[in-house]
Amino acid sequence: MLRHLPPTAVPISGSDLRRGLNPPQRARTQFEAALGGYLSARACKLAASGRTALYLLLKMLSHHSDRKEVVMPAYTCPALVRVTLDVGLQPRFVDISPNTLAFQEGRLEASVGPRTLAVICVHPFGIPQPVEHVRTLAHAAGAVIIEDAAQAMGARQREQPVGTQGDFGVFSLGPGKPLSTGGGGVLCAQDEHQAELLEVTWEGLPSPSAAASAWTLSRLALFTLAFHPTGWWLATRGGLHRVGDQEASWGYSLRGLSDAQAAVGMALLDRLDAINRQRRENAGRIMERLNEIEFVHIPPPTPTGEPIYLRLPLLVDDEARRERLFRRLWQAGIGVGRMYRHPLPHYFPQVTTDTYPGASHIARHLLTLPTHHYLTDADVEHIARAFQVELSAG
Repeated sequence: MLRHLPPTAVPISGSDLRRGLNPPQRARTQFEAALGGYLSARACKLAASGRTALYLLLKMLSHHSDRKEVVMPAYTCPALVRVTLDVGLQPRFVDISPNTLAFQEGRLEASVGPRTLAVICVHPFGIPQPVEHVRTLAHAAGAVIIEDAAQAMGARQREQPVGTQGDFGVFSLGPGKPLSTGGGGVLCAQDEHQAELLEVTWEGLPSPSAAASAWTLSRLALFTLAFHPTGWWLATRGGLHRVGDQEASWGYSLRGLSDAQAAVGMALLDRLDAINRQRRENAGRIMERLNEIEFVHIPPPTPTGEPIYLRLPLLVDDEARRERLFRRLWQAGIGVGRMYRHPLPHYFPQVTTDTYPGASHIARHLLTLPTHHYLTDADVEHIARAFQVELSAG
C-alpha cells in the first residue's frame, strides 16, 4: 500500500492523551495562564473553537457599539463570514495580493470608515502579515483590529507573537492547527479594559458536560490516528479531506474548552516551538528544491516576519498546470491541497456584488504542501520530481 502523507499533522503522543484522561485541577485556568505567558498577552480565554471565541468577541464588541461592519480579506476561511452574520453584523470584503497574501494596497483604506466595528487581519498558513498599518487605519477610524492567527500560533512579527499586535487575537486548537487539542479556540486581549470585558463575557459560557469532554478526547485520538500516514489513506477513503469544503463544517457551539483538552494543550505548548521549527525547516527544504521553477510563486514573509509554515502555499501560473500537479502529487501519496476553492463572495453572494481579482486568482492558482513531522527526504524528492516532470513537459 502506498504511503499517504496527510496535509497537516501535530505530533501527539500516547502520554499526551493520557494527560487528558486525568487532567489536573483547574486545568483550563492553568492553560490560560500558560498561553498568556507564551503569547505575552494580558489575558487569554478558552472556548470550544476559534469560531466560538470570535462569536463571543464580536457579540461583546457589538454590545458596546452601534457600528455594524467587519472588514476582512476576500479570501480566507468562510466561517469568518458565517460567524459575523450570526452576530448580526455586516461583512465587508477587501481584496488581497497574490504576491504577498496581504491586503491590496489602497483597498483597505477605502473600506475602513465610521461604520467599521473591526478589521480582521489574517495570518494565513502561519505566515505573519504586517499589522502596523492595518492597526493605524483601524484605530484612526475608531475600530478595533482582530488578528486571525488560527493557523499561526508561534509565528512572530518584529519578534512579537502574532495575535498580540492588534487589540485581540484569535487562535484555533482544531485538527491540524499548530497546537491541536482536537477542537478548541483561544482569544487573547492586550488592553486591560478589554481583558476585563472578556472576563464578563466568558462568565456565562457553559462548561462542557462529562460526556462532551469524553467525546472531545476520543475525537482527538481519532484525528491523531487519521492524520498518521497510514490512517490518512483510510481517512481519504471516507472523504475526510473534503470535510472543510462543506458548509456544515463551518458551525460551532457556544461552550468552553474541556479540562481534558486543556491538559493535552499544556503538554503540547511545551513543545510548540520545536514543532514549529521542524515545520519551518521542512518548508525550507521544499522551497530550496522549487526555487528555480519558473511557473511557481511562493509568497514571501515580510523581512521582519518569522513564519511557521503550517502548510507551504504556492501559486502555479496556469490553472490547468495546477490541476495536473495536484493529481500527480496526490497519486504520489503527498497530502497536497487547494485550500478554499473560491473567494468569499462565491459562498456569500448576498454580501456583495463586487469582484476581487486578487482573491479569485489565489483561489484558482493555489496549492499547499505539507511541512509537518511526517515529511521525509523521500517525500521532498517526490514533490520535487512532480514539479520537474511538469517543467520538462513545458
